[in-house]
Amino acid sequence: MNAGNVVTSVPALHRVHGRRWAVFARSLTTGVVLATFVALASSAGVAAASASSAPASGHSPVVPTSDGGRGASVAFTEYSATGSPTNGTAIGPNFNLYTLPAEAVGRTAVTLSGAGKYVDFVLAKAANAVDLRYSIPDSADGTGLSTPLHVLVNGRPAPDLTLTSKYTWFYGGYPFSNNPADLHGHHLYDDVRTMFGRTLPPGTRVRFETANGAVPVTIDVADFEQVAPPLPPPRGALSVTSFGADPTGQQDSTTAIQNAINAGSAQHRAVYLPPGDYTVTAHLMVNNVTLTGAGQWYSVLHGAGVGVYGDAAPNPSTNVHLSNFAIFGEVAERVDSADLNGIGGAIGGSSTIDNLWIQHTKVGMWFTGPFDGLTISGVRIQDTTADGINFDGGVTHATVRDSYVRNTGDDGLALWSFGTADSGDSFTYDTVVLPILANNFAIYGGHDNAITSDYATDTITQGGGIQVGNRFSAVPLSGTTTIANNTLVRTGTLDPNWHFGVGAIWFYASDGADMTGTINVDKNTILDSPYDAFGFVGDYIPNATPPAYAITNVNINGAIVRNVGTFVAQLQSAGSATMSNVVASGVGLDGMMACGYGITLTQGPGNSGWSSSACTFPPFNILSTSTSSLGFGLVTLNTQSPAQTVTLTNPGPNPTPISSVYATGGFAETNNCPATLAAGASCTATVTVTPTAVQQYVGNLVFDADPANDPFAPYVVNLSAAVYNPNGNLALTATASADNTLAGFPASNANDGNQATYWQAANASGVLTLQLAQAAPVDRIVLQLPQGWGDRHQTIEVDGSTDGQTWTPLVASAAYLFSANNAAGNNVVDIAVPSTTVNYIRLDVSNNDVQGAPQIAEFQVYSN
Repeated sequence: MNAGNVVTSVPALHRVHGRRWAVFARSLTTGVVLATFVALASSAGVAAASASSAPASGHSPVVPTSDGGRGASVAFTEYSATGSPTNGTAIGPNFNLYTLPAEAVGRTAVTLSGAGKYVDFVLAKAANAVDLRYSIPDSADGTGLSTPLHVLVNGRPAPDLTLTSKYTWFYGGYPFSNNPADLHGHHLYDDVRTMFGRTLPPGTRVRFETANGAVPVTIDVADFEQVAPPLPPPRGALSVTSFGADPTGQQDSTTAIQNAINAGSAQHRAVYLPPGDYTVTAHLMVNNVTLTGAGQWYSVLHGAGVGVYGDAAPNPSTNVHLSNFAIFGEVAERVDSADLNGIGGAIGGSSTIDNLWIQHTKVGMWFTGPFDGLTISGVRIQDTTADGINFDGGVTHATVRDSYVRNTGDDGLALWSFGTADSGDSFTYDTVVLPILANNFAIYGGHDNAITSDYATDTITQGGGIQVGNRFSAVPLSGTTTIANNTLVRTGTLDPNWHFGVGAIWFYASDGADMTGTINVDKNTILDSPYDAFGFVGDYIPNATPPAYAITNVNINGAIVRNVGTFVAQLQSAGSATMSNVVASGVGLDGMMACGYGITLTQGPGNSGWSSSACTFPPFNILSTSTSSLGFGLVTLNTQSPAQTVTLTNPGPNPTPISSVYATGGFAETNNCPATLAAGASCTATVTVTPTAVQQYVGNLVFDADPANDPFAPYVVNLSAAVYNPNGNLALTATASADNTLAGFPASNANDGNQATYWQAANASGVLTLQLAQAAPVDRIVLQLPQGWGDRHQTIEVDGSTDGQTWTPLVASAAYLFSANNAAGNNVVDIAVPSTTVNYIRLDVSNNDVQGAPQIAEFQVYSN
């Protein structure tokens, strides 16, 4: 932003399923803005743990999953660990990113650390099953660990639960990794479920107690429900077990279930999944068929690669009916190119999806249009690495209703009009809780879509409760979009890239154009938003008046806003909007943030509680580093690099504790940072590296603080260095490329240090290029093919360049014999090069008299 608070840039963008998301960075909110909410929660007794009897109500605190008919009608009752009897430690309330409270429902939880620590849930309603939301630490290598958890019912032991962090703890920037060294650990919670084998009456006390005191367990909420008996097969249905499917899960049932589905489609008979846990390792393809089970708790499709998919558009599957089973994947890391969704493809033509439970997939359901006519109801989606449900391009007359979505890695429910407009779609009577990235609900382009009667809580970062925007190259918004009768609780965040708040409901004109479609926003309730209630953001237009893209035809009417952290309306676009009958109380700063972006806000009748206006954001106390990365270039082996410095600055208004400063990855640092960095002060860290091996050095300089006190810590600067060994192979730290490559034999094989792997061109000739880490003198190259290969000749020319554009011949084209009997070694060719300093060196290879295409296993480069 410039001094006038105009957005001067947008975040770096990345593609997700063809969609792009901003780089995931530091934090969610600040203690300055959230002080009101923390005080309110503390005064309600949230921070006090008790080892006494049941709460005064007679049962554990019940967590709302809907609001007066808004949201999903779920089968379970959700109880909070916070406020339940425990000898553990209550944590929160805290909105600071990378902390356990921030990712908990209501931003509070209970940690059980040590032997014999417990939390008791006292039931208000009868139940025979529970789904427990918990967190345990990651393993040192990032692959996760497991630990048992004792379960006692009225003091009597029940079977232990097995907890795991296999599916949690993602690190670093988007699209994230499982490497703890990348820091910024998030996506901290998972779910485990069990049935008790009998009905527990109201008043039953169910205890969860640590079984391994060395592994702390954090308990968030427990969802208890009364599960009905297994559903019988429909009349005339085909059973998958008749086709060889194994309900014990010991054998792979993919083929057997697919055969049953094919038979059911051909015979116009339903296909039934009897109770069992079926191992499925590939997509099950469905068209013109009913696939149904005994219930979400009884019939489970489980495995790596599991999914139920329709045929691809433009020939979508039709007349598909999926119901009453669960899909449990094995997705433990977000890889956007992987097609690992619970439900996918194109499924239309009056198809239905009812009463499914989906967990541990990449996306719960990702549909790619165009297709028409799909109704989804009563589904439960948890713990995905990306979206809950996404309608991607040309999905029309589709509805998601009465469904519950929690702990997604991206938007909870989204319409993305990529290529073709989504239209006539609706999200209605749904509940979306804790999207770890992005929004609870989102509409990107399209026309005549609706988000109505929904319930959203606890946005974490880079999103709000509801977003409507022209983003991610969507077909621009047109027609009438309806946002009505929704309740949003603790939604909206401080964007870590833009450094301003994102609204509980926000509108965004991006993609280089104004957003002109009509948006009617009626009778919504916004509670405890940590930042603004309604946000208008237009991408910055340099040297223009007004300086941002416009958002027009937004009509907000009949909103209730209570306890908003900053502003009721944050106006950062051109355009026009009307706001009427908006009643606000507990406004943290001012009614409006308006700084000459060019938007005209017409205030109709009935507004109250937000008449004041400001032209500034509150000071967020965001520390800054003088750079986000340090590159040391090429460093000589066993020699200390020149020092480089990073300055950490605290712009204020508050002092910030600095708990430690350290470097990783083989780098060393010294610093003059005090224990507390005063407002307006700076400190400096000096970094060096002394490489002891020829490799790429990659690490971090970390300015750390307690995330419970500093909402943005740690502050990380990326470090990198390449190593130059005057007597070694310079290619090991070079970047290899080729003008053509046979699939499976990339150019990078030619400098991986492994003579057994090789680059092969797809054509009869090819050019293999190395970009050295830094300009270096070269007087010799060594070429290798795998040992044991038969004799062959190849014609090779060697060229050098300082810029990769202009090339100088270094060695004229000549034929070389690769033979096991070569003097230089088994299939090794040693070529002298006139001494020259280059950044790039390449081989022009042809005339392979055995394979017919160039092949190089190792392309080594030496200075002497």
